[in-house]
Amino acid sequence: MCDAEVAAVLLNRCTVQPFDEQEPSYLGILREGNLTFKHEHGFVALRDVPDCDACRTESLIFADGSRALRVSVAGHDGGWTRWAVLQPLH
Repeated sequence: MCDAEVAAVLLNRCTVQPFDEQEPSYLGILREGNLTFKHEHGFVALRDVPDCDACRTESLIFADGSRALRVSVAGHDGGWTRWAVLQPLH
């Protein structure tokens, strides 16, 4: 089991997962479990569409190369998908 799978199970059980906190409290769960990760925020949009922030992304990149990812509609506090896992390439 990769680190992202463990994280996704834990994070999908959290009920409140805000985007705008400097250091979201739900990441403390992962730190307590001694998981090493990098936390990134981003936006995804279509190239030829003027709305440059069509959806928000939140990604956790773990030391083993795995990732956990979720997306939401930009400009809304809720509506996040469940955390999904991207397996490491090795």
